[in-house]
Amino acid sequence: MELIRALFKETLDLIYPPSLYCICCGKIIDQTRTYRLCNDCMDGLKWIGDRTCRKCGKRLSSVNPGEVCFNCREHGHSFDFGYTCTEYGTHERAMVFSLKYDGRTDIADTIGEIMYDRMAAEFGSDGLASNYDIIVPVPVHRSKRETRGFNQAMLIACSFCRRAGLRADDDILVRVRQTHIMRSLGPDERRENIRGAFEIRKRRIPDIQGKRILIIDDIYTTGATADEIAALLKSGGAASVDILSFAAGADMVKS
Repeated sequence: MELIRALFKETLDLIYPPSLYCICCGKIIDQTRTYRLCNDCMDGLKWIGDRTCRKCGKRLSSVNPGEVCFNCREHGHSFDFGYTCTEYGTHERAMVFSLKYDGRTDIADTIGEIMYDRMAAEFGSDGLASNYDIIVPVPVHRSKRETRGFNQAMLIACSFCRRAGLRADDDILVRVRQTHIMRSLGPDERRENIRGAFEIRKRRIPDIQGKRILIIDDIYTTGATADEIAALLKSGGAASVDILSFAAGADMVKS
């Protein structure tokens, strides 16, 4: 089955080269477009600017005069620092949904490129590789991986690592139970939903002792998943755990 899927994808790529179409709206573009985005979508993405939360990295709202987002004020976090590339909006959603639900795995490579550029801007291209020991993608449950055919976080992590000179390791964590869809849940419900959903493989515990770990995921909202994983990794001996996402939720006051 996997071989048939691969052959089918190669055939489609020959007929409809992905580089000729905007990965967000599908408009015809030329191969010089940055991140394979047309000008409208490039401008439409809510790129992270100078004012970001010093804890989770999401873009600060214009009504927030502080240095920490409203969510981070209300909830402590287990991870050390967060970094993201965009604020989650219509264009970001289109890219992520095409990847996850339409099987557009080529988009993972572009998202990984965007995430690499974000971190290279933060640490420098040379400093990035020396800043982390292990890159860990957020795992999906076995049943979801079998249905979807891939873990989008792992594909993104591989793209990121190829550019950063690092290696993605999806063997450290395992998702031991399926969880409810997060987008319909509030912050407290998200934390309860994700509690106990992950485990460290026992044979890999020695490998994370004293290590600086970067978690990679597609979307960051309240930090519930990142916190659950970070707390688990630190309990296993990790020295530090950061989170890197493509898109983060908006900085909103809790109503």
